[in-house]
Amino acid sequence: MTNTKTTKQAQPFGVLTDEKPTLDEIQAYFKGKGGGPEGETDIIDANADKKDGFVWVYSNKADAAKIIERCKENIIDYNFLGSGVQLQIDRKAFRGIHCAFRKTK
Repeated sequence: MTNTKTTKQAQPFGVLTDEKPTLDEIQAYFKGKGGGPEGETDIIDANADKKDGFVWVYSNKADAAKIIERCKENIIDYNFLGSGVQLQIDRKAFRGIHCAFRKTK
C-alpha cells in the first residue's frame, strides 16, 4: 500500500515560490531570528520617496517581524531580496530616522 497523498514542501523565503507569502507568514518566519554576523536592518528614507509618501525597510532578522507587528496596516507592498524582506511602508507610520538616536552626555 502506498501513500497517494502529496505533501507540499515549504520553500524558504528569498527563493522563487509559487505564491507570495502573507505578512503573517513572513512575521512568523522572522520572529526570533538573530541574523548572525551578517544580520542587518536598513531604512531607506530617500527624498524622492518622501514625495510619494513612503519609506523602505530591509531586514533579514527579527526586526522584520517586529515592524510587521507594529505597522502591518501601513505596509503598502513587500518583496524579497536575498535572505531578507523589503517592506514599503506608508510614511505616516514612520517617525523619522532622527528618532533612532538618543541624546548622550
